[in-house]
Amino acid sequence: MRPTYETEDDLQRESEVIKKIESAWKCQAVKLSIKYSLDYGLKRADKVVAFCEIKTRNYTMESIGKMGGYLLSLGKWTAAKQLSDATKLPFFLIAKTLDGVYYAQFNSQINDSFSIDDVLFRGRTDRNDWQDIEPCVLLNVSRFNKLQEQ
Repeated sequence: MRPTYETEDDLQRESEVIKKIESAWKCQAVKLSIKYSLDYGLKRADKVVAFCEIKTRNYTMESIGKMGGYLLSLGKWTAAKQLSDATKLPFFLIAKTLDGVYYAQFNSQINDSFSIDDVLFRGRTDRNDWQDIEPCVLLNVSRFNKLQEQ
């Protein structure tokens, strides 16, 4: 069994971000079970309106752009695409950076929405876990919009 590296601090930061999303987008977030591979479903009343993944980064979005773009695990990407394909609902990748909260929307209903710039092997080497190095999709930071907080 692979260790879980998500800490209580990680969950707290995620919770702070999702509260901003709920306020700005007038929705409620429901934490998804691990089998969905994504963080939240977003709903209005009882109707699911989107899925999202929340990431926190210790860089500005400009710095991420200078590094080549935003990286997301190919496993997360395929899970998001599969959910969007099956439900016809959008997927939002939400990134909390040093300079704000950003989001990118992807939807199977929109041609080329799930297009990627490249697939690269990337990951962490500081935990001595060979599974931390994996295929990642590269996304241009121009796909992200800054969240206008309420």
